[in-house]
Amino acid sequence: MPKKFSAAVFCLLVSSFLVCHAELPRSPGRTMRYRVTSRGLGVGEMRTVIAPTRHAGGRAVRFESNLDIAANLLFFKVNQSSREDALIGEGGTLSYQRKSQDNGKRSEVDAVLDDGVFRFKLNDSGVERSVAVPRSNYDFTTMDCPETTMKREGERMEVRLLNLEYAKVVTRKFHWIKSEDQEIGGKRLHCRVVDFEDAENSCRRWVSCGPGGVVIVRQDGKGKHGSYSLRMVSLADAPGALPPL
Repeated sequence: MPKKFSAAVFCLLVSSFLVCHAELPRSPGRTMRYRVTSRGLGVGEMRTVIAPTRHAGGRAVRFESNLDIAANLLFFKVNQSSREDALIGEGGTLSYQRKSQDNGKRSEVDAVLDDGVFRFKLNDSGVERSVAVPRSNYDFTTMDCPETTMKREGERMEVRLLNLEYAKVVTRKFHWIKSEDQEIGGKRLHCRVVDFEDAENSCRRWVSCGPGGVVIVRQDGKGKHGSYSLRMVSLADAPGALPPL
């Protein structure tokens, strides 16, 4: 285990708690809480809310996630936090904002889909830059849920994925391994168990699809800077739609 975690590892966690645009939730919304561990030790927690809203006369989903990681152990030390907000419509991700700090280093992302182009403004410790990615250059974003489009166990799929934190397109491969149930707070959730990998990350994810939307129940992964496990500890109805972005 390295002495600190990379922000990329935990970006994978946060950005993966997504809503599939093919199955927008019809419920009042959901609040999910997760525990993050590494090498069997608790190192942090995350709270995610998804709630229905309206955008341009159509259905959409507002997404909000807050992650806090803090550990001061002999073999690694880390202090990270982040907040993400996104708006997902029936055609995919419409906007995305992220603010984070990694051991004192701050970064921000502000992005919006405008006239067929995802336009990014990025600030990394005071260094600003802009990036434009045409919609035709990617199939999904990290806020979408490509694995829910697969039809059967054993299926494999490869997609062009727009990584919203880094404003770049990567090739990600998926493999639907099996299906199984996971129990969360007395509720039994039927999940797809899916492996995926790209140039920077490899992961196994337990995904539940239902009338309340798509949620990640569990995720075990490994990036360039270490391994982690994230598991849902509670799932509840959200009090209603979040304020507009």
